[in-house]
Amino acid sequence: MNKTLIGLALTLSLVGGTATTAQAIIPPMTTDSIAVSTTTTTPVTSPVTPNLSAKAKVVTLKVGTAKAKRIKTRAVTVADLLLARQITLGPDDYVKPALTKVLKKKMRITVYRVVTVTKTVTEKIPFAVTKIPNDQMRKGTIKVITPGQVGSAERTYSITTANGKVTAKVMLTENILLAPVTAVVEVGTKGKALNTARSKMWAKIAKCESGGRWHINTGNGYYGGLQFNLATWRSHGGRDFAAKPHKASKAEQITVANRLYAKRGVQPWGGCGKKALR
Repeated sequence: MNKTLIGLALTLSLVGGTATTAQAIIPPMTTDSIAVSTTTTTPVTSPVTPNLSAKAKVVTLKVGTAKAKRIKTRAVTVADLLLARQITLGPDDYVKPALTKVLKKKMRITVYRVVTVTKTVTEKIPFAVTKIPNDQMRKGTIKVITPGQVGSAERTYSITTANGKVTAKVMLTENILLAPVTAVVEVGTKGKALNTARSKMWAKIAKCESGGRWHINTGNGYYGGLQFNLATWRSHGGRDFAAKPHKASKAEQITVANRLYAKRGVQPWGGCGKKALR
C-alpha cells in the first residue's frame, strides 16, 4: 500500500508538481522563426526517480511515429514508465492513457508527439453552377450556356499533427489569384428523364441487330437500332417518347432498353446481347 501511494504521489507531481519535477517530463517551450512547435526527447535530469516497485508486467509502448514495442516493466504508473525510459513530453504532447493511470499487463501506452507548422500552398477554387430550367428540352439533358472556369488562390494554413496524422488544419490567410467563373447551364424539364446508362453495350447490340442504324424500319415488325417490336416498346413506356421505336432518338431508345434491361437483362436480344457482354 505504501509503495503504491508513493508511486501515485510521484505521478501527481509530474502533472502539477514543482517546476523542477515538471521539467523532468516536460521540457521548456521553444519557438522558431516559422512558428513550428516540436518536441525533443532528452534524458531525465531531475532527481525524481520512478517508482519501480510493482510486479513485473509486459506492456506495449509507442512513442510518436516509431514502431510500437512490447516491454517488460516494474513501473507503477504511466508516468513512472516514461521516467524510467527517459521519455519527455513537449509542451503540446500528450499520453494515452493518462500519466496517473496505474499500469496493467497488456496495456498499450501511446505518446503523441504534436507538431504545428504553417504552410503556404496554391489551390484550385471550384466554380459554381447556375441551372436554368428549359421546358423545351428533354429531362436528363443539359445545354452549356457559359462554361465554368476553375479559379486559384494562395492560402496559408496552420497544420497540427499528432504522430504524423493531421488533427487540425486552419486557414490563416487567402489571396485570390484567379477568380472562378460560374457555369451557366440549361436543364431540360420536358417529359420523362433519359437514362443512357450502358451506352457502349447498347451501341454493340445495335450494331449487331441493325447495323447501328437507329431509325431503321424495314417492315419486318421490328424497329429502330435495338429492333423493338411494338408490344415491347409500348409495355415499357416507349410512347413517353414516340409512337414507334424508329421515330425516337438514340438516347430515347436506350432509355426504354434500360427499362427492359432492369427486368430481363440482355435476354430479349438473344445472341446479340450475349455477344455484347463478352
